[in-house]
This record gives sequence, C-alpha cells and structure tokens, in this order.
Amino acid sequence: MQTFSNMRRNSSYSRYLKLFILALVLLVYQIFSSVYIFLSPLVGFFFVYIVKNFKRDNLEVYLAFLYLCFFELNQGLYLFSIVLLFALFYSFLRLRIEAMFENKMWIILITIIIAYFGIFLINTFLAYILGGEFFYFGAAYFFYIIIDTVLSILLLKHDR
Repeated sequence: MQTFSNMRRNSSYSRYLKLFILALVLLVYQIFSSVYIFLSPLVGFFFVYIVKNFKRDNLEVYLAFLYLCFFELNQGLYLFSIVLLFALFYSFLRLRIEAMFENKMWIILITIIIAYFGIFLINTFLAYILGGEFFYFGAAYFFYIIIDTVLSILLLKHDR
C-alpha cells in the first residue's frame, strides 16, 4: 500500500515535467525558426492563446509570455514590446473586435494580423523615439500570418 500512495504523490509533478519539456521544445523551435525562414515564429498563435486564456491562472500563459519575450530578444526587437501590445490590445481592442465579429475564425485572423503589425508599429515607434534602427516588415510575415491563422483555427478555435 505504501508503494501506491508514493506513486500517487509523484504523479502530481507530471504537469510541471510536461511544461518543462514543452518549454525545451519551444526553445529549440525558436532557434530553428530563426535559422530557417520558412518556419513561422508562432507569434500570432501564442498571442491568440494568451488573449483567450489570460483570465485563467495557469502556467501555460506565463510560458507563452516567456516564449514571446525570447522571440523579441532573438529577433533584436525591443524587450517587452509584445507585452505592451498585449496590454493595449486587451484593454482597448479585444471587446470591440469580439462585438463586431461573431465568427471566431475572423476574430482569430484579425487578432493575429494586429499582433504582427502591432509588433512592427510599436518597435518602429520605439526605434524612432530612441533613435534606433528601423525594422523591416518583409513578405515572410504574410506567410507567418497565414500559418499562425491556420494553426490557431485548428487548435484554439473551441473554448475549453
């Protein structure tokens, strides 16, 4: 009997182990997406995930924020510009977009477009204020928007 109760206590750490493995996989994916241009950095996907799950107190939201901050550092963007974009989006635009569109696919698409263009605009604005180098918004970002939209519609469309 003692063996089974000990196994039960040790199984409670499996969630943290899964999150740790997921963090390692995302770290490796971020490295590969910075090397290979055809891999989407999944910024829009994680932005939609954070918007949908922000009120829930779970570690996955913090992991998504950490992933996006690592993306900023990896791409040479200003740190916490995505957090600033999220605060502006969640405070001012989220409810208006949800009121205008009933279809969740349109809401996801518009959120991803705002995520990519918002990151570009905020970083361009910060570069202008701080006298830094302006950022290039290339054609690959349109490909990333399409990839992130398809992934988000497939994986995040339904409320849990």
